Amino acid sequence: MEELLHPRSDSARRFLRRWYGISDESAEPAFPASEDVPRELVEWHRAASSTGTRVTFQDHAVTAADLKRDADGMLVFWIENQHGYYWAVDPASTDRQVLDRTNTSDTWRPTGESLERFLLHRTVHEALLGTEVKFSAVVPAEVLASGALNGFSALPFAPAVNEAPSTRWLCSDDALARIAPPPAGYAPPGQESRMLTVAAAPGTDLQTYRAGLEPHVLERPRREERPDEPSPAPPF
Repeated sequence: MEELLHPRSDSARRFLRRWYGISDESAEPAFPASEDVPRELVEWHRAASSTGTRVTFQDHAVTAADLKRDADGMLVFWIENQHGYYWAVDPASTDRQVLDRTNTSDTWRPTGESLERFLLHRTVHEALLGTEVKFSAVVPAEVLASGALNGFSALPFAPAVNEAPSTRWLCSDDALARIAPPPAGYAPPGQESRMLTVAAAPGTDLQTYRAGLEPHVLERPRREERPDEPSPAPPF
């Protein structure tokens, strides 16, 4: 996934096409005529629309038609799923730095990521969450350090405000990996562990990555076939 290891202006588009493909029935997103929407957002929405499918599964992008400046001049373009965090950019700024704030504060704080890099980061984040082709494992730190991630390379993403500060993102030729602290109750007592999630686009076989981690892999609960009572998602 060269587009992730060496990000450039078209990396989000290239990644979206690699992961989801392109649809012949995609529609061009409509942007408000009264707003100066940054080029990076225009290109991201066009790339996302070209897949013809859903590309966000937890947090979400503000729709192209709803992109507009708030009273403070900031343009909010990404929202956390519980509306606890908002991400915005100042369209008048030339460096296109992304800022975040909570739903209880009016203070915007720098994230450390440019708009272009942030959009790529969150696109990867949502792709990992949304795919069914993945597994998670609570792995002792020493196992990770001993070569369990051979073939993976670190990605240049700064942890978002709703990610643990120690979160790391990696990729191989055909898979993504996220390393983060294990959820409460999942780490073996007295052992330093990490939650590792490995994910890929549909049609990819992850057995090679899973094989050396079998003792640590978490089994995902089977979905209940009762539409009136959806099962809660596991924390992995």
